[in-house]
Amino acid sequence: MPKNTAASQKQPTPQLPSLTLRWVRLVLGFSVSVTIGLAPYLGRLDVPLFTPMLSLIPDSVQPIAIPLAAAAMGIVALLVQWHGTYTLGQRELKAWFGRTLSVCVVALIALAGIETIAIVRVDVPALNRTVTFAVGPYSPGKSPCSDMSRADCIRTQLSLNEARIDSYFGETAVNVTKFVLVLVYTIFMSTFGALVGLLLLAREAAQMSSPGRKSPRN
Repeated sequence: MPKNTAASQKQPTPQLPSLTLRWVRLVLGFSVSVTIGLAPYLGRLDVPLFTPMLSLIPDSVQPIAIPLAAAAMGIVALLVQWHGTYTLGQRELKAWFGRTLSVCVVALIALAGIETIAIVRVDVPALNRTVTFAVGPYSPGKSPCSDMSRADCIRTQLSLNEARIDSYFGETAVNVTKFVLVLVYTIFMSTFGALVGLLLLAREAAQMSSPGRKSPRN
């Protein structure tokens, strides 16, 4: 038995085919590395004098918004690399830039609308911070919060308890608000990243078209 055990330990570990190994490295690169590199922009690292877009998202939604936004940015990085292997004309790049910019602006406006209409910020002096809740666009206007603002209702009557807040404002309305907020946030983040990628491709295309200048492609 000891001989068989020693022999099994000496057996070489099967190696992945080269193409599969490169695929694994690319998957890790476009998922893990992109997320780590964009950690400050995604709000995972504190940067002095910089407030990330993530601060607009309620704490209860952030565990969903962060992975989705990171995945979307990874897809954008992959698309930039994909299009970088081909020669794209300036006209095509301008068209894509215009469309992407339009979607990005619409997403930003939608995000501002959701933040203004369906999100409530409550100042909590005891914690020296502001707590954010998704409550939907309407206030029930019923007991125990009749004739009270949504912020006052959450602070004084609902005691910042998210379960009670969901029950009072309606679980369906709250969940729809969270879904739309995450969706719009992810679209804005990914289209902004796409704009940067298109700018990069446009600069590379301009360098390639310049006489005597070539830009290396990775």
